[in-house]
Amino acid sequence: MKMQMILTMLQFGYTPPVVLTGTVLMILLVMLGMLIVNLLTFRRLAPVRVEDEALPFLSVLVPARNEEPCIAACVRSLVAQQYEPLEVLVLDDDSTDNTTAIVQQIIDALPPEQRGRLRLLHGEPLPPGWVGKNFACHQLAQHARGAYLLFTDADTVHAPAMARSVIRAMREYGVDLLTAQPEFQLGSLGERLIIPLLNFTILTLLPIALIPRRPEPALATGNGQLLCFRAAIYHAIGGHAAVKARMLEDVLLARAVKAAGYRLLFMDAFDLVRCRMYRSFAEVWTGFSKNLYAFYNYSPVFALLALLLNFVLFVLPALISLSALFVPQPALAIFFAFCAYLVSVSMRVLLTLRFTRTQRGLMLALCLLHPFSILLECLILLNSMRWHYSKRGMLWKGRYYVERDSGQQTHSHREIVAMRQIDQPEHEQAGREENARNQQRQS
Repeated sequence: MKMQMILTMLQFGYTPPVVLTGTVLMILLVMLGMLIVNLLTFRRLAPVRVEDEALPFLSVLVPARNEEPCIAACVRSLVAQQYEPLEVLVLDDDSTDNTTAIVQQIIDALPPEQRGRLRLLHGEPLPPGWVGKNFACHQLAQHARGAYLLFTDADTVHAPAMARSVIRAMREYGVDLLTAQPEFQLGSLGERLIIPLLNFTILTLLPIALIPRRPEPALATGNGQLLCFRAAIYHAIGGHAAVKARMLEDVLLARAVKAAGYRLLFMDAFDLVRCRMYRSFAEVWTGFSKNLYAFYNYSPVFALLALLLNFVLFVLPALISLSALFVPQPALAIFFAFCAYLVSVSMRVLLTLRFTRTQRGLMLALCLLHPFSILLECLILLNSMRWHYSKRGMLWKGRYYVERDSGQQTHSHREIVAMRQIDQPEHEQAGREENARNQQRQS
């Protein structure tokens, strides 16, 4: 249909700029429609009242490596859950900061009747072929006793009703895995420009309402900040051992649940979970570089195609609109380009209104810079590709990972074939070098 419309426009004598901008506008209008439907159908996980009801044993599992700034708030919020029976397991993955000491202090300060609620585990040395977080989660699952396993990240904070609300929703909808988007807390300008693209990408491309209704694994997504499995199903799909060498383990586990014939639900946990993923543009650059190429399955074709589409759909209309001030352009092309820019900004505005609690005026103003956000994302993707193909590999939390083909015929199988853990002085030096490069980019 779109190709027929393009050919019709050419037959009527429209110039290529008009055809291009008109096509971009049509695609963005379709994405806007998808976003509106998703916003109307995206279920919000609501707090539930404490009632006298029998609840299943829940294990909350927290992998932690060098999480000194945030681990205390996370652990305290989990211990304070209005849920019984509950255990909170924190696994220290060879941290070099005070993560272990902070968790132990919290345990020591608990009343005697609550000390059994929180346990601190010490991770084993990372074996070859594993990503650190995946191995930490694997060990946590081995120690867990619950009928439900709730994995969460150490940079999250949870409302007291979170656990009860998650289990209630899983039982109400009859699902085997519930995953959810938290409220993203943002501080620096880099965070405010880039992190909202997480919701933008999911809600403009993935039909949320079909996730629990259709069996196709492609209609699945996962978020490691909240992944709650029925324990039997987690083990049936192989758990984190099945994705031990993969960076996007949360998405892949969600797809594995569907591929095995089980049910998945993706919800909005804005009222129950908040997360400060990164605290500077340098951290955003590094964190997104770790995963972004993996999102395209390490396929240079898919990644370069995504770069082209993002540039054409979101950056080019703004460039054409601005260039019209200096270079003569067909009036219809300028009109289409400006409308396309307004549509993309409108999508960002709708997401801001739904998912922003504080400093909403500032976030709405930054919606006007959406093309710049997309351009930054394109640069991060290029950096992610550069890391992937470098001999040194990718540095994340003191470990270098090198990913290569696993010997399969397709790009669908990539694995860690080399991992080198660096010592603390080298880790600090590598971090300083990476921060210096990021500061140069900002300047």
